[in-house]
Amino acid sequence: MTSTSFLRSSLAAGAEGDVIDAALGIASGSPLDRLRSERPEVRDRTQSSYTTLLDRPEPGSLSLAERLAIALRIANVNAASGLAKHYRERLALASNEALLRAIDDNLLGSLTPRLGAMVRHADLLTLEPSRASQSDLSLLAARGLSSSEIVTLSQIIAFVAYQARVVASLKLIAEVE
Repeated sequence: MTSTSFLRSSLAAGAEGDVIDAALGIASGSPLDRLRSERPEVRDRTQSSYTTLLDRPEPGSLSLAERLAIALRIANVNAASGLAKHYRERLALASNEALLRAIDDNLLGSLTPRLGAMVRHADLLTLEPSRASQSDLSLLAARGLSSSEIVTLSQIIAFVAYQARVVASLKLIAEVE
């Protein structure tokens, strides 16, 4: 990825500041903003995790497009439309229309074997985590993922699932207020 395309990607991610606030449309000074401001360390660490996992050109050897495709898939599976919109916009800048469409339209057969295995693993951990086993990790390794890439993939899956749960919780709080 060139420095110019990384800059566009970073701008798309960071223009709104906090991704969770942007996904929910939380305005500065609103009741949800005040609630989130009561725990600034949680807000800061959440955004820092996002930056580390999803806003750097290449941490490790998972490409930015692979990382964003997985993030979009997890947001879609969790029906987190605001997060999905964010990751869709990021992926559109980092990759091509075919990859974006494959993830959004569940066209897993059109993915590379490597990315297809990553998406299936993300689905497994998101939808049926108790079924995950050593053989699932072996399949990722057979598709060319190193141990550190598998760890990074797992971190992204867990992080975006966490984001989706925070967004869902804050939506419920907003409905009650």
